Amino acid sequence: MKRKSLVLMLLLGIMASNSYVGAQESNAMDSVECLKNYSLYKEALKKKMYDYSIDAWRLMFEQCPDVTIRLYADGVNIYKHYIKIEQDKATKQALVDTLLMIYDQRIQYFGSHPKYPEGWVLGRKGLDIVTYRRNNKESLKEAISYFEHSYQQLNVKMEPMVAVNWLQATNALVNSGDVEPNELLNVYMNVDEVLASHMSRQTNPKRIAMLNKASGTCVEIVTKRGFDDCVALEEVLHAKFESVKDNKDGLERLITLLDAFDCVDGELYAMAVEQNYDLKPTADAAYLLAKFFIKNNQFDKAKEYYLKSISLASDSGLQAKCFYELAVVTFSHYKDSPEARKYAQNALSRKDGWGKPHILIGNIYAQESAKYGDSDFEHQSVYWVAIDRYQKAKAIDPECVKEAEKQINLYSQYLPDRETGFFHGIEEGANYTVGSWINEKTVVRYR
Repeated sequence: MKRKSLVLMLLLGIMASNSYVGAQESNAMDSVECLKNYSLYKEALKKKMYDYSIDAWRLMFEQCPDVTIRLYADGVNIYKHYIKIEQDKATKQALVDTLLMIYDQRIQYFGSHPKYPEGWVLGRKGLDIVTYRRNNKESLKEAISYFEHSYQQLNVKMEPMVAVNWLQATNALVNSGDVEPNELLNVYMNVDEVLASHMSRQTNPKRIAMLNKASGTCVEIVTKRGFDDCVALEEVLHAKFESVKDNKDGLERLITLLDAFDCVDGELYAMAVEQNYDLKPTADAAYLLAKFFIKNNQFDKAKEYYLKSISLASDSGLQAKCFYELAVVTFSHYKDSPEARKYAQNALSRKDGWGKPHILIGNIYAQESAKYGDSDFEHQSVYWVAIDRYQKAKAIDPECVKEAEKQINLYSQYLPDRETGFFHGIEEGANYTVGSWINEKTVVRYR
């Protein structure tokens, strides 16, 4: 029987279990012997009779290496069993050497496999190096080189568990001083892209949860490292920006990382958030831009993007936040009290039980007191409506109680006195309207 006949027989048998079979001409072992050994080790392996499978498997590995890819997957399972039970350290490491050699030979004969190509095999090889030799720095460096080659060949198709171990191995070498911390960021950005790609294609809730957990682990590794120098961080991430600037998801992840390290004042963040808005003009993207321009004292631009965020937002909570922050900017920077109150009132209309806009309106009124009316009494009457707002904030929002009481105590000192009220013929407890643009009704109180 010729070797081609054996290949055909194995192909027919293995394809039934979705196994991939390949063959090349060879003048090695007799085909019948190959078939016999394949059957022997497979039957024994099914019953987990490793001692009965190992010899036949080894003969296949040495003399029939190109018959089936299953030979290599089975070999990995066999040797992992022996590594697990071996107590002698030297023997265990020799077994690990053989395990790694299995990956090398797999690449030699099946490196162009359509589903499990060389990049996939290199990732698995690196994974096993990390598993069995994680305390050896040189081995970790070797594993990382395999991870890098795996990513170069597979990109986002890299296996998630391989990607996470790539980051963990890099972090271990950063801890030992063998790798610069900035390299951890480069690896993280690639790993994050891999995990995000797998999540976008996944529909199984359990798998999605596992990927989210893995992503959280990666974020924790990077944020615990700490990068206090934003200039250095931006230098590392600038190349990543160039590679993801036309990718909405990748760009958002870059922005999230800059946010996590509070590096939001530099040129890279500006480019990233503006590019993010151009790619995806959403309410959230506009809000990010508004916040950025506030930090950089570019108030006209900030106002522009606050208004864009409001117009795009379907979430009333985001609209309320934008209106409130725009009110603060309008009051403190533009000194336009009527406009600032309008924005604060819009914030109140979109979020119930929120005290901060009331406190802001109270502060606006208090500052406007000197501009209202022609007499000290009229100036001081504005404090009535200011205090009304503080009391409203205190009544509806527990988080504002402390600030509201502070303001009430402050401005109660400046209310009109009884003598002045008597002079104007206005009794305590009477209804009173503060006019002009304020135009609010209140109740007369004296100090």
